[in-house]
Amino acid sequence: MAAVIPARARADYNLAKAYLARDPRERTLFARFESSARRFAVTINRRGDDHFDPQTGSVAWDPYSALRTTRGGTQSPALGLAHEIAHAIESPAREAHLSARSLPRYDNAEEARVIRGSERHAAHVLGEGVRFDHRGALYRVQTPVSR
Repeated sequence: MAAVIPARARADYNLAKAYLARDPRERTLFARFESSARRFAVTINRRGDDHFDPQTGSVAWDPYSALRTTRGGTQSPALGLAHEIAHAIESPAREAHLSARSLPRYDNAEEARVIRGSERHAAHVLGEGVRFDHRGALYRVQTPVSR
């Protein structure tokens, strides 16, 4: 596996992955993430800090932080993990290029690509809220698949 998952996070990661695998696109994203020639590491926090660091290949994830969208929908922490994995598996050059392009409501074109692409598809398949911007309010939940 090209993705390093800390032992204390494996159960949460596997629960999120199994839930997201109901969407064929997400199954493909996770397969690419876990078999990539690039080395990735998932780091866990309890601060609602989900992000991908292209310099280190690190995906930060809070498995108990869900998102209320600006239009009132909700997204599970699992969908937050999938969002960051979608950034991680993009080619580094394209991810950097899109991240450098400012885009209102989404901060940059890379965020718009992920939100309008795999995140939106998974949200529809899983019955979660859809985002139309890169905003929202975080709140605590009981499991990585709770909303």
